[in-house]
Amino acid sequence: MTELGDLSRTAGMEVVGSDVQRRSEVDPAHFIGMGKVDSLRDLKLEGEFDLVVCNEDLSPRQQRNLELTLKARVLDRTEIILEIFAQHARTHEGRLQVEAARLHHLLPRLIGAYAYDRQVGGRRGGVGARGGFGEQQIEVERRRIRKRIRDLDREIEQVRTQRHQQRTGRRRAELETAAIVGYTNAGKSTLLNVLTGAGVRAEQRLFATLDPTTRKLELPAGRGVLLTDTVGFIQKLPTDLVAAFRATLEEVTEADLVVQVLDLSSAAVEEQAATVDRVLADLDAADKPRVVALNKVDLLGPASRRRAIGALTQRYPGAVAISATNRAGLGELLTAIDHASRGDSVPIEILVPYGREGVLAELRKIGGVERTEYVEGGTLAWGWAPRSAAGRFRSFAASGKA
Repeated sequence: MTELGDLSRTAGMEVVGSDVQRRSEVDPAHFIGMGKVDSLRDLKLEGEFDLVVCNEDLSPRQQRNLELTLKARVLDRTEIILEIFAQHARTHEGRLQVEAARLHHLLPRLIGAYAYDRQVGGRRGGVGARGGFGEQQIEVERRRIRKRIRDLDREIEQVRTQRHQQRTGRRRAELETAAIVGYTNAGKSTLLNVLTGAGVRAEQRLFATLDPTTRKLELPAGRGVLLTDTVGFIQKLPTDLVAAFRATLEEVTEADLVVQVLDLSSAAVEEQAATVDRVLADLDAADKPRVVALNKVDLLGPASRRRAIGALTQRYPGAVAISATNRAGLGELLTAIDHASRGDSVPIEILVPYGREGVLAELRKIGGVERTEYVEGGTLAWGWAPRSAAGRFRSFAASGKA
């Protein structure tokens, strides 16, 4: 419920109160019991509120009945999240994905929308507003929406194809890829900015960034990886949004490495970690190499910081405590990313003649040089390279191996 309040405020509402009802089963007509409906109606008559937000998804029938009884707009959790995504989408791709998700959600609710508009007198503006067309036009509107959904699906598929081509280009460059994932507002965009100077939008609000941004990250040994910021996760992320943002979420499924950011200062950090784990499992990305960054350690006192870090390192051994804002712990994080992103690599030992230093530079770019020794025939180097690229160093093999 605290999260629902944050979502509502992010969507531009003023939260004046909240209530919880415990029932053995959901009321099929109103979702909540009639006693609770009557008490809400009394508050509405007293002018206490003009909009109700439910923390679960409502059926079209439940939503229609509540709106008719309360004479107020009623939104469910999915509609609030869709509203936020609509406000924050900046790129053409993001707007396509949000519009597709909203239309999928609206389609079964057309009858309720028209009935409510006739009840209160037509078109209104503001959060959750719907236009009034008259019930005789419902079928016409359904056909229009279905056609628009088909058009959007085609455009989104083109986006998916373009992303696949971009990823293919990255593979040719032989750069490992890492996707930053985490609960919304955990500090993913701030971390990307600090590590790469990306300059993406980073605010202390839910879903401040929807569109993925990819930048090259230089690791301490000189090797580069491509780091991508992805859309934040949240509990009960609407299935319509998951479907619409498939092209974006594929950045996670196609990545070689996952960098999971946790907001250590949040009281619900363990629940948020569990949500991210579930989403990664749904994306078939749970088994990818993973580096966990425990962010915002600067917001905790020494005792609470030790407790929080201790609890989460039991769940994620090797997790790194950082503060993206204060740049604390970033060296350890980069080292962890370096080791975790090596993937299918092999050790190599090469002898590079003097004057051929470019060979070592190439090895540092795609792999790593752990130590060197200057000998009579050139530079003796020990390091590693991706198995797929190790063959190009075979002619420089020392002791007959590479």
